[in-house]
Amino acid sequence: MAQITIADNLLAQIQRTLPESASTDGFVEEAVREKLAVEERRAEFYRLSEETRRRMDEKRISESEILGDFEVFREGLTLD
Repeated sequence: MAQITIADNLLAQIQRTLPESASTDGFVEEAVREKLAVEERRAEFYRLSEETRRRMDEKRISESEILGDFEVFREGLTLD
């Protein structure tokens, strides 16, 4: 199993914050899993954004055209 070094002040902060029943290892592992999930979503967002940009370029659609269409759509919505 790999070992990770954490700064002493960060480790102390984790240990002060956790209830006695929680383990520092479990906390750090869960934090890393959450951060990995965020990074995976971020990477997917950028991939989809780039794909959208590429398709817009292929169709010669400008961002201002998209924003204009959206504004027309938004103005057509009725408030209930």
